[in-house]
Amino acid sequence: MSTVETIKEETIDAAMVEQVCAIASAREASAVPANKVRVAVAMSGGVDSSTTALLLQREGYDVVGVTGWLIKSGSRCCDTGMVDAARVCEQLGIEHHAVDLRELFKSQIIDQFHESYARARTPLPCSLCNTLIKWGALLNYGKKLLHAKYMATGHYARVIETENGPRLGRALDRTKDQSYVLWGITMEQLRSTLLPLGEYTKEQIRAIAVENELASANRPDSQDLCFIPKGTTTQTYLSNFLVEAPGAIIHTITGDVLGEHKGTHNYTIGQRKGLGIAASEPLYVTSLDPELRVVFAGPKEALLRTELTASAMNWLMDDMPDGPFDALAKIRYNSEAVPARVIPLADKRVRVTFSDPQPAITPGQVLGIFDLDDTYILGGGWID
Repeated sequence: MSTVETIKEETIDAAMVEQVCAIASAREASAVPANKVRVAVAMSGGVDSSTTALLLQREGYDVVGVTGWLIKSGSRCCDTGMVDAARVCEQLGIEHHAVDLRELFKSQIIDQFHESYARARTPLPCSLCNTLIKWGALLNYGKKLLHAKYMATGHYARVIETENGPRLGRALDRTKDQSYVLWGITMEQLRSTLLPLGEYTKEQIRAIAVENELASANRPDSQDLCFIPKGTTTQTYLSNFLVEAPGAIIHTITGDVLGEHKGTHNYTIGQRKGLGIAASEPLYVTSLDPELRVVFAGPKEALLRTELTASAMNWLMDDMPDGPFDALAKIRYNSEAVPARVIPLADKRVRVTFSDPQPAITPGQVLGIFDLDDTYILGGGWID
């Protein structure tokens, strides 16, 4: 029985999502067919994960769709997305399972998002979600309950087998490469991962979906955080959870008081617009002090730094570095990986020094370390 068969109306509400999850969770996973390898595909209902399921099915895998129910109500990813995933699975003739991860997602992703801003750190929740939800809860569900050997997602990256073991490689389409946000995958998890979209461009994937008339073929890409209501800014959203704590905006070089702010959580390093102050030159947020409730602002050159430290490092290689080495380092999703010296420290920390000063290094964002050929991501951690 398919979950989509229970859906008779076009209007999707919380009750319908509840129904989809209840039915999907209650169904038993069928036995893995002889001579086939089972793959659990994490399906969001988008075109990428839907086409991933199609491609793997074509390759002869026994494909099972798995969708995490992440938000209690009113979420774009967990209403239309869950139903679209069920519809695609119906089209492909494969099982679809919905997993109730709402409490885990709230405590580990949403609450952490609030806490990071309260501590003047700019979080990257999608990266954390990949580590804890997709390659955590969903991978465990797929392997233990669905008897899947692998988990696959619609991320644009590649698992490349080398003489030194598997590596997490950049996608062939560098404009869509997502290896940076997958830094938290462990080597054990990497060995259980398939990433077929790394060999394609986005245009090719969209064309395959349209050609096969997948239900999600024309669904637009999601650009925003799934738990922030559409049309709501991050600052407006945070105002519902964080107490307003006004303080001074101080010039980072002269020490002059330039104005007042309504809370350091409204700002991030490198921000120029929305400071609400008048100055003879463009000013940028250079640092934040939530304890003193101070926002420091200065000229563009005041954003430049040559060094950072990062913690909670995860290395994506079996031959772990035992001393300083040269690599390429990336400090935000849309930045280039640039030459740097990486110095491993105790307690899963590193110090990185850059050949050229980098602008707006931001606590809470991800440090991605790539090889000198910019082919593989070697590891990553949280910028302190």
